[in-house]
Amino acid sequence: MKTAMNRHLKEHDSPASGQIERPLDAANLGNHKGSRDNLDEQVIDSEITLSSFQLAELRSECARVTTLLSVFGSLLALVVVRGAISLAHGRTGMAWPFAVLLAGMTAYESAWLWLIRRTIAFNRRISNTTWTSNLFIESLLPTGAIYLEIHTVLVEPHRALESSVVAVYFLLIILSTLHLSPQLSRLAGVFAAAGYMTVLLYDFLFFTSSAGDKFLSYSTAFSYAALMLVAGFAAGAVAGQIRMHVTASLQEAQSRAKLEQDLNIARTIQRGLLPVAPPQINGFDIAGWNQPADETGGDYYDWQQVGDGCLAVTIADVTGHGIGPAIGMAACRAYARAGLATDTDLPCFLNHLNQLLYADLPPEKFVTLATGLLNPGKGTLDLISAGHGPLLFYSSQENRFSKYDAQGPPLGLLPRCRYGGPDRLQFAPGDILVLVTDGFVEWANAADEEFGENRIEEVIRVCRDMPSAGIIDELYSAVSTFAASTPQADDLTAVVVKCV
Repeated sequence: MKTAMNRHLKEHDSPASGQIERPLDAANLGNHKGSRDNLDEQVIDSEITLSSFQLAELRSECARVTTLLSVFGSLLALVVVRGAISLAHGRTGMAWPFAVLLAGMTAYESAWLWLIRRTIAFNRRISNTTWTSNLFIESLLPTGAIYLEIHTVLVEPHRALESSVVAVYFLLIILSTLHLSPQLSRLAGVFAAAGYMTVLLYDFLFFTSSAGDKFLSYSTAFSYAALMLVAGFAAGAVAGQIRMHVTASLQEAQSRAKLEQDLNIARTIQRGLLPVAPPQINGFDIAGWNQPADETGGDYYDWQQVGDGCLAVTIADVTGHGIGPAIGMAACRAYARAGLATDTDLPCFLNHLNQLLYADLPPEKFVTLATGLLNPGKGTLDLISAGHGPLLFYSSQENRFSKYDAQGPPLGLLPRCRYGGPDRLQFAPGDILVLVTDGFVEWANAADEEFGENRIEEVIRVCRDMPSAGIIDELYSAVSTFAASTPQADDLTAVVVKCV
């Protein structure tokens, strides 16, 4: 009954309950995200104080400077080659000013990269003034190169305003997006346009040429300056989008890390709720084991001493998995322990527990639970089940299994339900009671074939001479070998009571 109802509800649930005994893993972690499309620059700026964003900003700057160094190094090599060719043709002094300018800028960028890396290593910050100053210094490279072309190339000075050096301005503007700052990208456009207009004004004031040539060159130059301004603001928009996504990703990563920390704490608390050692009962060997499918789980097992020297042994399974079922598991355990401590009338115990859980659990959640009241002096165990199964009792003398039905539905479904009386098991040496959750029964292999109750019985029969803990080990080994590559989809919990 429990298995069928579990299947029906779990079709609408996430796959499995959580894990307590296995190491924490980062899978299936929930993420809480805001609407990224609604983030504006003001919201993003409010997050800039995050040390994680500052680190991302500095690492992005390392990538930008490394790219610039590669470009400057390539240009320097090209200038040296061209200078060698010019020297071979008897033209001296043409390339070295450009080589000196590129070498100086390469040295500056190398020093800037060293500073950025030191800032990262010592967890420091770079001021806005320093960022702006660096941007201005970089814009001097193409400005200085055009100035040198005006004085050194064998063409009309105003033609230098149309040379390929102009493309360096646009390269700097494009790479400015890696600052992750819309303001700096806009400044890159402003500095580029201002530097270019400076050499344009210099050319206009100090060099003469035909009116037609000047008009064509200067109109083109003004178009370049306008494009630089537009490109700077466009780069600012792109930098804003990059900044927004980087910030959102960092917030997501921080939320994920916080969730992992919380789940680890919850997992530790859950582990503490399980028994730390098997009970010492004369004539009986008792063991329990739990391995949830995720970080936190809804299964649990327990044992506690109650009146008249009896031992109450309990196994339970809360539907679903994750934090919700883990809380339900803790509540169920607390109610069960309190109830068994005051009333060992098992039907009354289940009736009261059912009403408490009905009030606590959401409508779609329920708990299957089985409790056995062991009287070691008489060798008997009164077994009662609220929708839990399978309940397997192995008789050593008869070499056969007896299966027991539940006395009522799972807990938390029907508040006015009344549970029937328990089944009484009489133990003889070698007899074994096995209580497992349906994770063992329903774990399927690649062919979608479930492990099933028959295989559980086979394992118990083969391992009947082993201690209780050994039987559980062999049972887990058998089901995991059967499932092979199929991942565990539900909690695994087992309790074995053996008469010795």
